[in-house]
Amino acid sequence: MARRSIGVTDVKELLVHWVAGEGVRQIARQLGYDRLTVRKYVETAQHLGLQRGGQYSETAWEEVARATLERVAGRRPAGTVAAEVASYHDYLAERVGQVRLSVLHQRLRDEHGLQASWGTFYRYVRGHWSDRLDTQPKATVRLPDPPPGEEAQVDFFYVGRWQTPDGASHRLSALLFTLSHSRHGFLYPTLREDAVAWQEGHVAAFTFWGGAPRRLVPDNLTAGILKGDLYDPRVNRAYGELTRYYGCLVDPARIRTPTDKPRVERNVDYARHSGFDGRTCSSLEEWRREAVRWCLEVAGQRLHGTTKERPLEAFLTREQAALLPLPPKPWEALTWDTVLVNRDCHVRVASEDYTVPARYVGRRLDVRYTRQMVEIYDGATLVVPYVRQPGGERRVEHYSAAAQAFLRATPKDCRQRATAIGVATATAVETLLEPGTLTQLRQAQAVLRLQDRFGVERLERACQKAVYAGDVRYRTVRGILEGGFDQIEPEEPAPPGWVRAFLRGPAAILANLEHQPLATAQRAVS
Repeated sequence: MARRSIGVTDVKELLVHWVAGEGVRQIARQLGYDRLTVRKYVETAQHLGLQRGGQYSETAWEEVARATLERVAGRRPAGTVAAEVASYHDYLAERVGQVRLSVLHQRLRDEHGLQASWGTFYRYVRGHWSDRLDTQPKATVRLPDPPPGEEAQVDFFYVGRWQTPDGASHRLSALLFTLSHSRHGFLYPTLREDAVAWQEGHVAAFTFWGGAPRRLVPDNLTAGILKGDLYDPRVNRAYGELTRYYGCLVDPARIRTPTDKPRVERNVDYARHSGFDGRTCSSLEEWRREAVRWCLEVAGQRLHGTTKERPLEAFLTREQAALLPLPPKPWEALTWDTVLVNRDCHVRVASEDYTVPARYVGRRLDVRYTRQMVEIYDGATLVVPYVRQPGGERRVEHYSAAAQAFLRATPKDCRQRATAIGVATATAVETLLEPGTLTQLRQAQAVLRLQDRFGVERLERACQKAVYAGDVRYRTVRGILEGGFDQIEPEEPAPPGWVRAFLRGPAAILANLEHQPLATAQRAVS
């Protein structure tokens, strides 16, 4: 026989049976209700957050039963606290389903002065937007907390697309660190998920904490771990240098096993929604300043659900003093790479070209580079260091002897060497260099090298004859020297008034006629 009126105690009894695992049909038969009535109260209680298998205090049972009865009766939750939550109905309607409920409650509390408890807030939201919320519970395993300063867990996660004020769109990611004892974290936004961003994030985290943990538990991304293995993981070479610099050990999580670093994994979702949802910044630097503020004023001040402490207070009280002291100078992010030495003795390093000695042509060498330095290694042996500069650097001494001679003999150098030999040689070299072509430069270099075979004096006389003849070429100078023509004394000068038309041309004859008697000129023409 069905009951005609139901009170708070009756609703509580009905719901207790349902939470214990009984079905609607069984509850209706045992308590004497109609099945439709039982289903109505159970579904309403589910919308308010009641779940099977849950453990509730007597106060919680009382609140759920009363709210369920009021909802079924068509009345809104009573009381000034519930009315306070209702005053933000439009604000919640816009964000529920897009931003986590815990984040919405925190922002209303911190930014708008909401006094309602989490339970009241949750019941109100469930009552209006239950279709937007995920009700599936997730099981977790709690691991014992390590001692202060012992461990930090690390993870990279994708935040979303970031639209800058100038209209550009960027992929925004973040690096999250969580100290396992105090749960105090550090958030580092970045536009890349590479080895440099990974190292810079570690340096920023250690600087933020004022010390380094003794052990790091990262994920198996290649920026930190080259090869994930259950027994013998291989740490990235640059990451290994960083951890040795700060005195940390690296203990990577197993592949596809996020439960090996649950403290940071649980905070990733919280950081993504609380730190970024509904917010925007004009620059990456502003994102990072906002992330530091969030770590100190929001995440650090919340009452942690597991430790029941505020992470920042626990960190300052117990963990900060237990961290490893920092070195005097912060670590400078670096990259290791393997490069092939080309036939021109150059290696390509981050879009820049640097030379190595010619004996390494065709081999692969290791390169370690930072923003300031480039170091090229053959195994453990340093081959050559460079101060990094745009475009790279070429060192002449790395080439073969012939190539060095060619590269060092610049036009300026050729002119200086020719001037030191003599006027005729300087004139010949200047004539060769005048077109400014590479071919003419080679000729000038070859002319100057003739002094090694024939001496300075003979080269000067040969250049004098070539200039006098108007045929300044390398082959001409070399032919004069090899034929010994530079050692032949010049012929006796012609008598005054005699013009060698076949040497100087008609112009010289006509010019000479002005200064000769008519008879003499006629004889010269005939």
